[in-house]
Amino acid sequence: MFVTPLTLIDRTIEHLETLTEVLADEVDERLISELKPEGKLCKEALLTISVLLPKLKAVRCTPIAMTTEYRSACPSCDE
Repeated sequence: MFVTPLTLIDRTIEHLETLTEVLADEVDERLISELKPEGKLCKEALLTISVLLPKLKAVRCTPIAMTTEYRSACPSCDE
C-alpha cells in the first residue's frame, strides 16, 4: 500500500487529535507548577500539538499535499 501526502497529513492530524484527548486526561486545570513531572511533559506535548495541528491543517490545502502522482512507501511496511 502506498500513501499520498494528503493521506499522510490527514492520518497525522487524526492521530494527533486522538493523542491530544489522551494527554488532556492526564492534565487538569491546575497550575503547571503543581503538576508531577509526567504531567508537565503531557502539558508541554499538548502545547506543541496545539501549534502543530493548525500548521498541518493549513498545509493540507497546498498543491504539495494535493499531488497525486507522488507516492511514498508505506510507512508500516518495508516497501
